[in-house]
Amino acid sequence: KKTSLEKGSTINVSGKEKGGRAIVWGDIALIDGNINAQGKDIAKTGGFVETSGHYLSIDNNVIVKTKEWLLDPNDVSIEAPTAGRDNSNTDDEFILGSDAKGVLRKNNPTKTKLTNTTISEFLKNANVVNITASNNIYVNSSINIGSNGHLILSSEGKNKGGVKINENITSEGGSLTINSGGWVDVHKNITLGSGFLNITTKAGDIAFEDKQGRSNLTITGKGTITSGNAKGFRFENVSLNGVDTGLLFTTQRDISTNNGNITNHFNGTLNITGKVNISMDVSHFSWYRRYNGRTYWNVSTLNVSSGSNFSLSINNNGVSVNGSDPNRVKGKGLNGITFSGDNIFNIATGSTANFTIKTSVLPPVNNSNYASFNGNISVLGGGTVNFELNASSAGLPTSGAIINSQNINVLGGSNLNLLAAGSTDTAFLIKNDLTLNSTGGNITLRQIEGIDSGVKKGVVAEKNITFEGGNITFGSQKATTEIKGNVTIEQNTNVILRGAYYGNSRKTLDITGNVTNKGHLTTEGNIININGNLTVGESATLKAITNYTFNVSGSFDNNGDSNISIAKGGVHFKDINNTKNLNITTNSSSTYSTVIEGNITNKKGGLNITNKGSDTEIQIGGNISQKEGNLTISSDKINITNQITIKKGVNGEDSNSDTASIANLTIKTKELKLTQDLNISGFDKAEIVAKENNNLIIGNNNGDNANAKTVTFNNVKDSKISANDHNVTLNSKVETSGSNGRAESNSDNDTGLTIDAKNVTVNNNITSHKTVNITASEKLTTKADATINATNGNVKVTTQTGDIKGQVKSTSGDVEITASGDTLKVSNITGQNVTVTAASGAVTTTEGSTIDATTGEANVTSATGIIGGTISGNTVSVSATDSLTTQSGSKIEAKSGEANITSATGTIGGTISGNTVSVTATDSLTTQASSSITSNNGQTTLTAKDSSIAGSINAANVTLNTTGTLTTVASSNIKATSGTLAINAKDAKLNGAASGNHTVVNATNASGSGSVTAK
Repeated sequence: KKTSLEKGSTINVSGKEKGGRAIVWGDIALIDGNINAQGKDIAKTGGFVETSGHYLSIDNNVIVKTKEWLLDPNDVSIEAPTAGRDNSNTDDEFILGSDAKGVLRKNNPTKTKLTNTTISEFLKNANVVNITASNNIYVNSSINIGSNGHLILSSEGKNKGGVKINENITSEGGSLTINSGGWVDVHKNITLGSGFLNITTKAGDIAFEDKQGRSNLTITGKGTITSGNAKGFRFENVSLNGVDTGLLFTTQRDISTNNGNITNHFNGTLNITGKVNISMDVSHFSWYRRYNGRTYWNVSTLNVSSGSNFSLSINNNGVSVNGSDPNRVKGKGLNGITFSGDNIFNIATGSTANFTIKTSVLPPVNNSNYASFNGNISVLGGGTVNFELNASSAGLPTSGAIINSQNINVLGGSNLNLLAAGSTDTAFLIKNDLTLNSTGGNITLRQIEGIDSGVKKGVVAEKNITFEGGNITFGSQKATTEIKGNVTIEQNTNVILRGAYYGNSRKTLDITGNVTNKGHLTTEGNIININGNLTVGESATLKAITNYTFNVSGSFDNNGDSNISIAKGGVHFKDINNTKNLNITTNSSSTYSTVIEGNITNKKGGLNITNKGSDTEIQIGGNISQKEGNLTISSDKINITNQITIKKGVNGEDSNSDTASIANLTIKTKELKLTQDLNISGFDKAEIVAKENNNLIIGNNNGDNANAKTVTFNNVKDSKISANDHNVTLNSKVETSGSNGRAESNSDNDTGLTIDAKNVTVNNNITSHKTVNITASEKLTTKADATINATNGNVKVTTQTGDIKGQVKSTSGDVEITASGDTLKVSNITGQNVTVTAASGAVTTTEGSTIDATTGEANVTSATGIIGGTISGNTVSVSATDSLTTQSGSKIEAKSGEANITSATGTIGGTISGNTVSVTATDSLTTQASSSITSNNGQTTLTAKDSSIAGSINAANVTLNTTGTLTTVASSNIKATSGTLAINAKDAKLNGAASGNHTVVNATNASGSGSVTAK
């Protein structure tokens, strides 16, 4: 039962080449002598020594020289040497019974002890020391393994036993292996330099704990620490230094245990140097064997030194059985992680801390989660913290992460990445008001793409979100983002708010409250909805990049620089207030239109609203006020849905053009649709122009002129409608108005209208307070019931050809119509002076039409002319370089002066009258029977090469000058009522009646059946 190796005794199994084997064992084994099992090279060819017993005592006098030494008692306690250990008296170890015959000697219940100095000395001489125990091994005094030694501590873990390290184990490169069938508790330092540290448990946990936080517990080495079938790891106030390939903490569980639940505890302070990887994988267990574990991170500070890496990963990957009961996971840990209390991550520059959770795919229940952040988070030191939750699933959604934090601070060049991928019901659920501060650093909180066809919501914030400093990305890549409170971006903060921005997804970024941006905000996503107000501060910027639509239900107050760009859709705004620069660019579609239903107020700066969508519209339903700067609205179609005013001047300020600031308006469109009237007021320049290389239509073409809507330019210095080389069609009424209180014709309050296009079609009235200038490089066409009216100025029309069926008039100014092409047809024209010119073409006035110069001259000039209506003025000049025809029923009337008609050939079928009348044809002149030429008080002169008179001529004096043949037909009647009738011709065929107070006929040949008489 008892084996003793006395002090001074020696067992020698050494050999010249190889050492032998020496085994000393017994129920009680007392070793105090020497055992020598050397070979030629003890490290390579040394032998094997085993000292075993239920109770084993190794004195510090023992010298063992061998390659491997196995110590194998039930329990081992490694202690420092004490007085009394120098003797081998069995009474010291066995205190019950006596040596009397027949009396059993029982062992001392005190556990077997080994001295640390003995083991350290062994390890100097032996390559491997293997200490085994059936139950427990306690290291209660420090051990130095040396530079080449290998200490193995092996406990079978019987009777709930294990291995406990209560004092330091050190080496200068030697290795330590701990194998336990139970547990391993480390409470003091294990510092092995570059040596290997391998720890394995089978049925218990592995703990590295300094409960009091006083001993600066440090673990240094490289190797693998593997927990077994129980829970996992416990860390408390510990420093982990993974040298070279680093330290790997993992788990290895027998599938037969049916235990895939992982429970880890991290408490106090955790310091990391080198490479430390904690990786737990239970994905090989069935889902219902791995939903009840939890990792608890209660680390006040995680310190990761320069050039180091810390990783914690838990792999629960696997899909649940379809139809599994969600209540089964209610209140369970899901093998997830809980970050308890406030956490500081002090990560040095270039270093990282990584947390990875691969989830099971289990039906979510209320508050179920794979990660919860319950305190504030701080990242310092300039390094990076990465958290990723991966819920890979092709269909079923599962739980995500819950953030109960109120503050996340990432400072000093540090980075924090909170990412979630896969099919989560909600990737990140934020329960409280949350402030994210990344001054000098970067924060990313995002749902990202993965295997995620079942994903529902990415980031959901139930309350307010505040961004303070640095660079922050927040939102979802492939899922809905919801912020149910307000969003505030402070100064010196760069924020990307992201909604689903993947493929053709229609998932939204929804913000229930107000968005206040004092920094730099970029919004990205397919659909963005802000249900409150959007405010951009004075030094702030907004960049909205959206695929389909950007909507603000409240007011949009822009005091900074804002650019909103929609790739495939439009925007929806209520009221817009701008004081700096705002650009809105859309590509509206039939599904996503561009609508501004409220008022637009532009106090200063530029405001540009552009829709690039083909044949789509911008709907404007509110008033637009512009104090200064340029306002541009551009779209293929612009629809004025209410009666609105676009004006210069805001907040009751004077809106006329005298204000010191300059404000300009440009509307670019193919079609300006008017559901109601549009009033444009007070601008320095207001222009409606055709969108690039297109025609321009203003008003609805429904043929209902009586109910047509009106575009009014009120108190606008420069009003213009243009299409350059394309066409303008006016279906609506167009008016200019304003005060004309000043005497100067160029008064700032005077307003005029300019229309410039290739072809101009006027289907409704144009009324200008001052002038109307129309330039058509090809043709001007007006509808019969359309009037062009300049009430206090001139009308000037320049065209190549014209078909003016309606009225053109100026109450107090002149009308000038010039055509450079072949034809000019005019109807009713009224002005103080009227000039109609078709220098190289034909002028036609229709029957019943009137050209009326109310106080001055009426001048009609053309190559050829056909006069079917009335031309009147104080004086009238009608000139045709080729032929001129006045039709029966037409009238040319000089009310107080001369009527002068000149042509190459002339045919007079209507009435010509004036104080004096001069009709000249360089070739032939014909007056038809229906014609009447009258000069009430003066001279009438007809001059031609050949003349044929069939109508009447009545004047005080009449002179007929014909260088060729003069013919008067029988029905003609020529009267010089109070003066002289002079007929001068080469040949005179006088078949009609001619008379005067004095009659003179100068003709080489005179004949005819008529009469020439003198009263």
